[in-house]
Amino acid sequence: MRAGSKKYAKFLNDIKLSIISGELSEGEFIPSENSLVQQYGLSRPTVRKALAELAQEGLIQTIPGKGSVILGTDHLELKVTMLNLYWILPSNEYPLIERVVERFNAEHRHIQVRLVPFYSEITPSIYASYRAQDMQERKPDLISITNRFLLELETEKIDSVLQPLNDLQLDTRAEIYDFLWSPTIRNGQLYAVPVTFSPIILVYNKSMFHQIGLEVPNRRWTWEDLVQAASQLTREVSPSTVQYGFSFSPSFYRWPLFFLQEGGEFVKDGIAFPPSEQGKAGIRFILDLIYKYRVAPLLYKSSDLSEQFFHRGKVGMILSTYYLCESYSGNPFEWGICKFPTGRMDKSLAISTNIGISKDCEHVHEARYFIQYLLSEPVQAFIKAKSTTIPVVRSVAESTNYPHTSFTGEGYYSFLDTLGDIQLVNDLGLSNHQVAQLNQAMEMVWFRTETFDHVWEAIGARSD
Repeated sequence: MRAGSKKYAKFLNDIKLSIISGELSEGEFIPSENSLVQQYGLSRPTVRKALAELAQEGLIQTIPGKGSVILGTDHLELKVTMLNLYWILPSNEYPLIERVVERFNAEHRHIQVRLVPFYSEITPSIYASYRAQDMQERKPDLISITNRFLLELETEKIDSVLQPLNDLQLDTRAEIYDFLWSPTIRNGQLYAVPVTFSPIILVYNKSMFHQIGLEVPNRRWTWEDLVQAASQLTREVSPSTVQYGFSFSPSFYRWPLFFLQEGGEFVKDGIAFPPSEQGKAGIRFILDLIYKYRVAPLLYKSSDLSEQFFHRGKVGMILSTYYLCESYSGNPFEWGICKFPTGRMDKSLAISTNIGISKDCEHVHEARYFIQYLLSEPVQAFIKAKSTTIPVVRSVAESTNYPHTSFTGEGYYSFLDTLGDIQLVNDLGLSNHQVAQLNQAMEMVWFRTETFDHVWEAIGARSD
């Protein structure tokens, strides 16, 4: 194996990072030559050459018959690598990632991460922006990737934006929930790694339930229970104002849950918007909540209006997500969450936040190290304690040994009830263009100016 090979460079860089970051402490012996040969697929002479280079740099000392011991790094003048982490806004997780980055920068002298917030609806604008402004010092190394971003990436070659991560070593990889991986894999290549996820859940005003003597929602609730409770919670506050029992956003990241719980499929056998009666009862139920039972307001466009109603005590229950629970910590009333009530089928939906390495990143080893840091058990535990979003490492998320102090409501572990049959929005099978078409057409359905049957058939015909 040549000393200038990629395997050699990776080995040398991994050991350096482990030493400089403190993962390997002063006085500790690095793994034996035999272990390193097997781990990195290098020859023994190549491993020895690398160790000699590390010794020359003053990072280790080789002791005959014992091995190579780590030396202190305080005497070294270390070159600092700056990584730009582009984070898509708006994001309720931005304060969390600020704290994670602050923690990382405090723990690492040789790598510093700079957060670069950006607003983007079209993926290529990220790159067009910094290139047009000659902002090479701020070009992206790492990029946060939302479910919407993943949909947008379908319109271009993903390998022109992100680098593959198939060989990324993660100590916690086997502990990451399986369902979170599929949207980040294209043509057999892994392009991003999940960091957090957030199931869609029912959030309720506990105080409002107690005021009228109602039992709070639980994981056994059905749609019938939802209607009954919402009907009792809905009341006229004044001649011109109403308190609603239930509210939700007409976003594609919410309403498909009703469709799925009635057996609906957006894509079947490779055909988008397949002709079927399945799922239509879910749409009828949504319309009944608004127009028949009159327990839910008709919301248009605004994705956070339900959350605003809830925060102001104007609604008893809303369809929301874990990561939005951050905004409920200052509520002047008791609140809680539970799995969303079940329709004909017990299905759940979730959104996730992922991170990838930009195609333009010149410090790939350091960027990979930061991703490994995010997925480490201590940092996943930090995420659980400092936010209301769910860490992706199962052993952290599900263990009561790790506190969830930022979640001030009741029912944090309700996400466990959603894991039986859960999928991400990206797994529904539609392209970004098809989602946009459907969203626009569904506005007519919500206002009852068009039937769901007609909308479904019309979009299906255009997709053929």
